[in-house]
Amino acid sequence: MYYNQQNPMPTQFPQFMPPTSGPASHPTGYQMAVPIDSAPYPEVTGEHDPETVAMLKEDYAGADSELTAITQYVFQSGRTADNDAFANACLQIGIIEMMHLDMLADAIETLGGTPTFDDGRTFWTAENVNYASDLRGMIMANIAAEQGAIINYEKHIAMTSNESVKALLHRIIQDEKLHLQFFQDMLATM
Repeated sequence: MYYNQQNPMPTQFPQFMPPTSGPASHPTGYQMAVPIDSAPYPEVTGEHDPETVAMLKEDYAGADSELTAITQYVFQSGRTADNDAFANACLQIGIIEMMHLDMLADAIETLGGTPTFDDGRTFWTAENVNYASDLRGMIMANIAAEQGAIINYEKHIAMTSNESVKALLHRIIQDEKLHLQFFQDMLATM
């Protein structure tokens, strides 16, 4: 399923504003406002391109990949069940990362590859996930992961001549920057 103008991502998730200080105490709970960029995602086009496929497979299922991000956010959501706001925020961001994974799979296939859960050298492993168990540690791990993703995408933009791949990676970076800012803001309030 490719997310583009015909299949846009949701423009917002249900959300309530978090309290200005202290732990969640609203009797019905609340959800943190996770920012979403509703700009469309470009579709990847092109001929068979093994070099770009190899690069995209790192983004797809490498150690610092979308698959790792999804798994980390799902883990954190389960570990913070007593903090509904953070657990829900992790799931919201995880859904966006799932859409990135799906788009990268489509790009890999379009360029002649097979989107398997490996980076072209080794299979993906759950050892890639940061298993921090405290909220501060989780937030710091997420900041590091989002920063790493942005750096990797920028590096890969410079490595390919395929303009549609560059456009897709630039668009994904927009999302990653929003996630990074969300976690940085959260850390600043702790």
